[in-house]
Amino acid sequence: MIALSLNRSWQQLLHPKFRGVMLTAVGAAAATLVILTLVLNAYWPDSYAVGWDWLDKFGDWIASAGFWAVVTVGSYFLFPGIVTMVMSVLADQIAGAVEDEYYPNRPGTRKVPVGDVMWSATKLTILMIMINLLAAIPYLILFFFTASTGALLLFIAINGYLLGREYYEMVAIRHVNSRAVHTSRITHSGKVFVAGAIIAGMFLVPFLNILAPIIGAAMMTHIVHQLGVPDLAHRPTHEKPETNAP
Repeated sequence: MIALSLNRSWQQLLHPKFRGVMLTAVGAAAATLVILTLVLNAYWPDSYAVGWDWLDKFGDWIASAGFWAVVTVGSYFLFPGIVTMVMSVLADQIAGAVEDEYYPNRPGTRKVPVGDVMWSATKLTILMIMINLLAAIPYLILFFFTASTGALLLFIAINGYLLGREYYEMVAIRHVNSRAVHTSRITHSGKVFVAGAIIAGMFLVPFLNILAPIIGAAMMTHIVHQLGVPDLAHRPTHEKPETNAP
């Protein structure tokens, strides 16, 4: 199911709606990262000194290398959250394009307030940053003792769970209320996590990470439909018949 969803998402990548959303999401994320880089550069020391002559003569190089190391690592940590926050507002366009092509009889019709969507995405972004910062030491330990494999797997596990949850919810909420979304996500947590891990893995690959939010939203739309979430919106509710007291 997940493989089929991913394949269909790739095939539809050149859809006009996909291009517009991709440019908007990536542009917003890039602008945010540029601003963060400029702010960091304004406060980063020009040189580094510890009092050892043999080391201090490389102070400029150490400061520069440290700056770009922080920028590179920070970009990998921040980009998924930032671009997902932007995508949360634009997800309706991606999901709509997928549904027009593959599920014309089951379009998402629920209107979710933009403020609610932004608040949910903002909380996810903050949570991703905090958890990844807390995992910085485990990342370093695994990086040095497992030749970076362990650190990558930990990154995919942490962010796969968070991204899977967010992408699933921002697509499914177009069909059913938040309680039904939460219940269905818990029921299908394994599939949601695997899909999220794929999205997190794409964010690790240069250039592919630009397409990751678009492919992720499209793939999750297929998964939501294949799991039957839209059908919940049309499932009749059975109320207990009223009985008259004797």
